[in-house]
Amino acid sequence: MRILVVGAGAVGGYFGARLALAGQDVTFVARGAHAEAMRSRGLILRTPTGEVRTPPLRVAPLDGVRGSFDLALVAVKWPSLGDVSAKLPGLLAADGLALPLLNGLESEDAVAREVGASRVLASIAYMSAGLSGPGEIETLAPTRAGLAPYRPGQEARVEATAALLERAGIPVRRGSDYRAMLWEKMVWNAPFNAICALTGQRAGVVVERMEDLLRAAMLEVIAVARAEGADISEATADAMIALTRAEFPLTEPSMLQDVRAGRATEVDILQGAVVDRGRRAGIGTPVLRTLATLVRGLSLRASAPPVAG
Repeated sequence: MRILVVGAGAVGGYFGARLALAGQDVTFVARGAHAEAMRSRGLILRTPTGEVRTPPLRVAPLDGVRGSFDLALVAVKWPSLGDVSAKLPGLLAADGLALPLLNGLESEDAVAREVGASRVLASIAYMSAGLSGPGEIETLAPTRAGLAPYRPGQEARVEATAALLERAGIPVRRGSDYRAMLWEKMVWNAPFNAICALTGQRAGVVVERMEDLLRAAMLEVIAVARAEGADISEATADAMIALTRAEFPLTEPSMLQDVRAGRATEVDILQGAVVDRGRRAGIGTPVLRTLATLVRGLSLRASAPPVAG
């Protein structure tokens, strides 16, 4: 199977490396020192169970990729998704599939507008990871994937893709309702990303010291999700908190990593998206609205020029 990984950061790099080690024909889209390290010596995966190294990998810029791919894993940041999606029709085989492994609630829709709904599967990554250097990915907890049909009739393709990932050592949770799957991840993503970014703390510290704030934000996400028809229980908040204590206490969410690196955050597609959808549904989200406002303040500070003096 020919597989294209667009965005070889922690998510795309990890998934692509596992697939390459399983014998799949993988091409990565990456740039800079990270791309050169992948090309010259491969990727190093540091996981809770030990270190794994790939051989040198095939890496190219997006404009330099040629061929017809059976599967495209899209793991870029949201601002890049439009440009990447526009190029996918020329890169996917006639029956090829795209898996958008992004945060947020609208990635599948964005990709489907370019390649067609029948060639998209809803997908998410459950992982605690980051780049620790060029060509080096560190994971701090078990990595899993979630897959669900984006449109009715895709169940067999979900199963085939899940089997492919599982043969590469990535456990997969199958879902039947993709909107509920995306919203369930948002229950964790929106509160933890904001609070960790604002406090500079890992997820485990937030759970132990700020559980009331965390739970209030989670319940707001659940209320908006239910207003949009997602079948999510309030008990999901308890489950997410327990899971974080057990498996993800060391997690530094992507928003915290972005703030530390002076990069733009995903506040608009995480906290901002929930607030906007809540407003349209008549659901109040005062905690998330406050968190979003504070995160936007962090972003402004990161982008401001230094003060002379």
